[in-house]
Amino acid sequence: MLFETLILGSKIRLTASQNRVADYIIKHEDESPFLTVSQLAKKTGVSEATVVRLAQGLGFDGYPGMQRMLREDLQGRLSTVTRAQEAIEHARSDQDILSRVMKEDLYNLTKTLQNLSPETFHQAVEDIQSARQIFVAGLRGAHAPALILALYLRFLKKKVHLAVPGYGDVWNDILGVTADDLVIGISLPRYTRVTVEILEYAHEQGARVGAITDSPLSPLAFHADWVLAVYSRIDSFIESFTAAVSLINALLTAVSVQNPEETVGALKEREALWKAKKIYMTPL
Repeated sequence: MLFETLILGSKIRLTASQNRVADYIIKHEDESPFLTVSQLAKKTGVSEATVVRLAQGLGFDGYPGMQRMLREDLQGRLSTVTRAQEAIEHARSDQDILSRVMKEDLYNLTKTLQNLSPETFHQAVEDIQSARQIFVAGLRGAHAPALILALYLRFLKKKVHLAVPGYGDVWNDILGVTADDLVIGISLPRYTRVTVEILEYAHEQGARVGAITDSPLSPLAFHADWVLAVYSRIDSFIESFTAAVSLINALLTAVSVQNPEETVGALKEREALWKAKKIYMTPL
């Protein structure tokens, strides 16, 4: 449980009342994410202020932030089977599913934009622009946004290595990373262990490390110089990568305008090659 890890790694000394709240959350991990601050205070016999101070002591702005983390952690630990069963229970019609999932993705996009730090985004753009080489790691479902990021960075003549699923290939790709390189990991709950290990290895080698994940408390974040957090929850057996892909679109666009002449030159070269090789169909 991520909350328990956060408590164990925290340097703050909890009061007896705060310990009681923390213990209740850990022991009732399926219930506590859905309790209001007053309900949690009542169940643990403490004041609402004690609950709020616990959340703030753990680095959250207040109880809503901690509650969101608890809910996302619970969602991340649910199996695909459990999540599919819940989606089936909630589904009323195809039209209902279409409307609900798209509205959830609109929410994910809106909340991601509201919570992203412009300074962190700028740092990510600067790191991409200045890196000697860029290694992108995104496995399983996260391989799709990783592929988009790597592909279009190559369009901009960046030297990019994309980690391909498969233990041997992944470690061959990352071998030789240096302090002049940037490693970007992409993973959402349930986090892919190999992606976390890649970021840990890159950090140990002195490389710059970035993470596109769901929270500053994500396992990827522990090894990252910067974290771009995206919302990803939908009522389904899958995670939504809509906000992650939109963020990547923004990163690619921001990188492309850093050096307009270089970007236009690189794209002209590719367009000439595509035309010569007849990559795309010509309209009749």
